[in-house]
This record gives sequence, structure tokens and C-alpha cells, in this order.
Amino acid sequence: MSIKKLITLFTFLLYFSSNLYSEEIYTFSNVEESNMMSDTEFTDFIRSTIILQPEYLKAIARKGEFLENKKYAQRLRFPTLEAQVYNDRTISRDISANDYQSALRKTRDDTFDGIVSIDQKIYSGNEINSKVRLAKEEMKISDIDRDQIASDLVLQAVEIYVNAASAVLISDYATELLSKLQKYKDTAKARFNAGAIENSEFALINIRLSEIEVKSALLEANKVQNLSLFFSFYKDDYNKRGLPKLKLSELDALQISNSIETYDQLRSGREVNVSEHNLEITKSQYRPKLGFAARFTQYDLDDEAEDQDIRGGFYISFPIFSFGRGSAQVGAGKAKVQQAKINNDVKSRESKNISANVYGSFLGSLTARDRLLDSYDNVRLQRETFEIRMSGTTFSTAALLDAALREIYFYEQLIENEKKLLLADLTSRHLRRELLNRFKLVL
Repeated sequence: MSIKKLITLFTFLLYFSSNLYSEEIYTFSNVEESNMMSDTEFTDFIRSTIILQPEYLKAIARKGEFLENKKYAQRLRFPTLEAQVYNDRTISRDISANDYQSALRKTRDDTFDGIVSIDQKIYSGNEINSKVRLAKEEMKISDIDRDQIASDLVLQAVEIYVNAASAVLISDYATELLSKLQKYKDTAKARFNAGAIENSEFALINIRLSEIEVKSALLEANKVQNLSLFFSFYKDDYNKRGLPKLKLSELDALQISNSIETYDQLRSGREVNVSEHNLEITKSQYRPKLGFAARFTQYDLDDEAEDQDIRGGFYISFPIFSFGRGSAQVGAGKAKVQQAKINNDVKSRESKNISANVYGSFLGSLTARDRLLDSYDNVRLQRETFEIRMSGTTFSTAALLDAALREIYFYEQLIENEKKLLLADLTSRHLRRELLNRFKLVL
């Protein structure tokens, strides 16, 4: 395909998508208002459920762990103050007294001393600063994880809700229609006994009616399954609360592919910083260290305790050679940094692919929306027309049942498409990190 054709196609798609949003679009707009729940009610219901979920509470509690880790890292800058009592007494001694100087050197007085010492690190190879930065990065990651868990829970909660609500609506629709058609089974039997219809036509009527009954039974089973899952998640019965009437957001391909980073992209970017800070901590172990130490000693606590001294000064240590351990450990840290950067690129590509798929699903459902509604209206009108004409003895009952079966099918497809449209819209908000604001979950 030439560049000119690609530009023309892209321009057409942009124009088409903009026309789709010339008016405000709401979910399940083809459903009667009596079967709907308002935006405010649905938002409050979902929000009140999310804040009680154990995954959400766990994410909140986990942040406290990283907060304490940050405090610990920051307090490594403070000096270490220690107190100890040193009790060293001779239990047994066997030293030759022939050599006075040797005996004097080997003989130690009994001591019972009190010591208070302080150690202040001045330079530790940038270890403390790196640990503080690492703790801050881990806190930011915990915030990202908390928001992502909450956003995932919103998507899960909405999907469980609309699955149950749509299953109830479709099943009730099929059950109600089937109850209207049951009378034609007795009518067909009476006409068959009277010889008004052939055996083949009577058999066809029974087959068509059985197909509707099977379809209704399958829809009922699906309803029971979704209601069970609804109760398990929400700890409450559905009670025909209604499908949500939500305004769809305005999307286009550029907004999705080049918008704010997703949660996975943010997290992988922070993980690169974490790996770099860990590398810096590893390097600090093989750098010089400078500090100041002082010690106060009170001698002979078990006696007069009159003697004391204060000693102290600066100290410095230089690592010279570690037989390759340092270079190997640093090399492993550099490899982890490179892995984190590659993982960040992978997450970026995956996010773009997911975004493109969501946009395609949204645009496809929106495009099919009017066509499905037209098809459903046509077949419903056809079925109602057939019912009116059923007073005529020459009209085929099988044709009516065929229309009713297609009506159930198109109604199911219509509702499923609306559900798909809603979930695509909310998934797009999730990818753009806007879903929590949409449901007023400010963390």
C-alpha cells in the first residue's frame, strides 16, 4: 500500500471516529429506563464495595512497611551510641615467674569498667544516600501498586456487576417471550389433530419451540452462574438493581497510544531506578569509609571508680583487594540494571499493544451498535407482525417461532455489545490511570 493511500485511510479513520462522538453516548441506551441504574448510584455502589476488598486493604497496609523502611534509611545518618559494662576477671592463672618482664606482660589486672561510646559515620561510600533513595523509590512503587490494585478491582467489580445484570435482563426477556409462545404449541396441536396442518409442519413447530426452550434454559443457567459470582464478590443479592447508565469517554487512537504511561510502565520505570540504587549500594561496600568515634571509660566500678578517661578520633578504611569479589558483585548489579531497562521497554510495547486492542474493541462495538439495534428492531417488528397475522388459518406458526428465536439472539447480541463497549471504555480509562477518578476513589 502506498504512503498516499495510508494517509488517506488514517485521515478517514480520524474523521470517522470524530463523527462517532458528535453527540454524547451513554451505555445501554437501548434498554428501558426501568431496567437502568443512574451514574451516581452505580458509582457509589462500586466505590463502597472496593474499599472493603481484602486486596485493597492489603495494598494500603503494605505502604506502612515501606514508610518504616524509609525512616530506617534516613536514620542511618545519625550516630550510634552504645553503653557496655566490661567485666574481665582472672579465673585461673599459670604463668612462670622466672622471667619477670614476661610475667608482667602476660598478667592482666581484673577489670570491671563502664564504657560509653559514640560512632558517627561521615562518609560511607554513598551507601546511606543510596539507601534513602531506594526507600523512597520503593514507597513510590507501593503507591503505584496500590492504585493499580484499586483500579483492577474497579474493573473486576464492574465486569461482575454488568455480567449479572445483563444475564438477568436477557434471561428474563427470553423467559417472558417463551411464555407468550407456549399457547401456540397447543394451537398447533389442535390444528394438527383437525388435519389443518401436515405432520412435517407440526414436527417443525415442536422443533422450533424446543430450540427456544433450550435457549431460554441456557440463558437461565448463565444467569444463575453470574448471580452466584455477584453474591460471592459483593456479599449481597443483585435484586435487579439495573444496568449502569454511564457516559462514554471520548477516545481516539492518538490519545490511547501516546497518553500518560500505564501502571505497568510507571512501575517498570521505577524498578530501573531501584536497580540503579542497589548497584550504588553494592559499589559503596568497596569504597573508602570515614568516620569519627569517641569512648568514655569509667574504671573499676566495683571499687572507688575514681579513674576515667575519654578517647576518640577520626578513622578511615581503604578496601585494597577482595580477590575479584567486588568486581563480580558490581557486574551482577549492572546486569540487573540492564534487565530492568529491557523490561521497561517490554512493558512499554505491551501497553501500546493492549491500548490498541482496547481501542479496536471500543471502535468496533461502537460501529456495530446501530446495526445490531436495527436488526433487533426489525426482527422484533416481524415477530409482532406474525403474531397479529396468527388469526389467519393459513399462516405458519413455524415462521413466528423462527422470528422469536432470532429476536432472542439479536437481543442477546445487542446487550453483549453494550457490555463490551462499556468494559472497553473503562479499560481505556484504566490504562490512562483515570478510572479511580471516574469512580471518585482518591487514594
